[in-house]
Amino acid sequence: MPDGSTPILSKSSFLNGCQCPKQLWMKFHDRESFPPVDAQQQAIFDQGHLIGSLAKTLFPGGIEVAEGRISYAESLAATEPALLERRPLYEAAFAFNGGFIRVDILNPVGVDAWEIIEVKSGTKVKDVNLLDVAFQKYVCEGAGLTIDRCHLMHVNSDYVRFGEIVAGELLHQEDVTEEIEPFLAEVPARLEELKLSAAADQCPDVQIGPHCNSPYECP
Repeated sequence: MPDGSTPILSKSSFLNGCQCPKQLWMKFHDRESFPPVDAQQQAIFDQGHLIGSLAKTLFPGGIEVAEGRISYAESLAATEPALLERRPLYEAAFAFNGGFIRVDILNPVGVDAWEIIEVKSGTKVKDVNLLDVAFQKYVCEGAGLTIDRCHLMHVNSDYVRFGEIVAGELLHQEDVTEEIEPFLAEVPARLEELKLSAAADQCPDVQIGPHCNSPYECP
């Protein structure tokens, strides 16, 4: 990261930092130290992409906002005109106060409100998922959106497949608007702390502990 620059924390960077500020620092300053993605990790990513694609079919007629766009600036620029369409948006991008997100599904509600649908390939709601959605709501509202409700969509563990996958039966949507409130209250202070950690000259001294494997295994 260039000297004096202000770090922009994506959702994954924010969650990495909440788990371990050392991992966050290395992501900005020593990314080469991270091992390449192995076959098992790639399979998990592929499954996540499949679940995400199925989730989009439950919100038809939407716009693929970030398709083919990698940079933050390109994604943000593509999102602005898409918002005016008042259609479901896939991977809409927003930035606020050094935080950057792409929302899995942003669904229009009423005249000018929206609801966030975060899609997960797991089978239950975890605290890290609630923090994930809280961060998204913080950035969205900071960017000027009115967020009506927040949802987590995850796999229904009781689903039995017969023939083609039925997305509406495989996936379960859970309203977590109230559940994220305690996490949302922590986001501003955490974000400020993590921006300082990411911009620091020296790597934080973090000892090995339970956080190394929870909620995710350290790479």
